[in-house]
Amino acid sequence: MKKLPLSIGILSWKGYASLENSLLSYKINGLNDFVSEKHICLPEYNEEGVQLSKKFGYKPLLFKKNLGILKGFKELAKTMPDGPLLLLENDLPLIDSKKETFQQLTRSIKFLYSKNVAQVRLRSKKKPGIPFHAIPKYNRYWDGTTLSRIRKFLRPFKANRLIGTSVYVEDKPHFLHPNYISYLSDGFYSVSSQVINWSNLAFLVDKNFFLNVIIKEAENTYNSKNVNGFKNIEIELNKPWWRKQSWKIIIAPGLFTHKRLSDRGY
Repeated sequence: MKKLPLSIGILSWKGYASLENSLLSYKINGLNDFVSEKHICLPEYNEEGVQLSKKFGYKPLLFKKNLGILKGFKELAKTMPDGPLLLLENDLPLIDSKKETFQQLTRSIKFLYSKNVAQVRLRSKKKPGIPFHAIPKYNRYWDGTTLSRIRKFLRPFKANRLIGTSVYVEDKPHFLHPNYISYLSDGFYSVSSQVINWSNLAFLVDKNFFLNVIIKEAENTYNSKNVNGFKNIEIELNKPWWRKQSWKIIIAPGLFTHKRLSDRGY
């Protein structure tokens, strides 16, 4: 099988049990075979992390201190080649076959370079893993119960911002929300950024767009919320600026689930 024109970058702060589980799944399910450029960013690294990287053929990027999610992904992306980047955290094992992985990534690269696309999300729709906080939030406003209809009436703007999550819940979300969601092909959907937030979990993005637009905007945004004292991109971009861009977020059928095997201290 030929190589894909993309690079893989993994951000792994602690959690080496999760990292090893994910790397093993990438080897077993073929992801490593058709990607030449493979990198792991290891803040607060130790020898175990370095050896895991080398064992599975990934180039380690080493930092003595924790960087947080935003800076970790930024430093990772800076070291990677121009073009499409598949960016992952360490607790995202691959759960599909080599054939399906190759096909989805091939389509994802094509969709990424369609007009006005910000990212392609590759978290599995069938088996997204836990936690997935957006799904219960969506159901609170859109599960068809009387209580959800009351909530929707009282907070219409909040309900509207959750519409994009319907792709992970409903069988035909483009019929329920045709103004914001369209079906593409082969299980892929296009969702307006007006109704779905940026996601850090298993996404494909163009390097220059990521660094010059997404990272730059998140760095320039102040928010009192953070993760362990650091910016994380998702929090900073959850604001009117993001929704006003009306970018397209492509939702793939998905290849990765969320499975954390070791505690990282939060």
